[in-house]
Amino acid sequence: MRDYFTNEELLEIGFHSVGDDNYISRKTSFYSIEGKIGSGNRIDDYCVIKGKIIIGNKVHICSHTSLSGVGGTITINDLAGVGVNNIYYTSSDNMLVPALCGPLVNKKHASRKSGDITIGKGAALGGRLTIMPNVSVGEFTAVGLHSIVTRDLESFSVYMTVKGDLKRVISRSKKILESIAEIELEGF
Repeated sequence: MRDYFTNEELLEIGFHSVGDDNYISRKTSFYSIEGKIGSGNRIDDYCVIKGKIIIGNKVHICSHTSLSGVGGTITINDLAGVGVNNIYYTSSDNMLVPALCGPLVNKKHASRKSGDITIGKGAALGGRLTIMPNVSVGEFTAVGLHSIVTRDLESFSVYMTVKGDLKRVISRSKKILESIAEIELEGF
């Protein structure tokens, strides 16, 4: 038995289309999948992926990441890097109102925020990030360790959590990054 899923197995799991040369660990768990995977991707051990997922080309998803596309679609564009222990929620309980939480309670007794998550081309997402519903991370944006992303992030930027707040700390070179990305995606 191979260490990685075959294209046929990924199609059986629920993906509509699967590209070539993907290395997706058999230790990844998939639930209620619909979506697609491009080519040249790697998903490491112990990831949990559920719901609506679209993965571009040359995307790396590190171990112990949870992608929950049950309240919207998670789109991870070409050349993005998802760090270890990332958690992406397309649906989250609202703890600020008097309601019950979790998927097992009747929806009329719960209060949830739901929406898509989009990770831009070439984004670099550090370890232990949490991304909440209705968030877009811009192209070639980097986010530092242990951050919680609750709002859209500008392209070509670096964000870090400083004294408990996620802040934009510096710009990244659009010209250089787009040039490198063009080289990396030749043939895709």
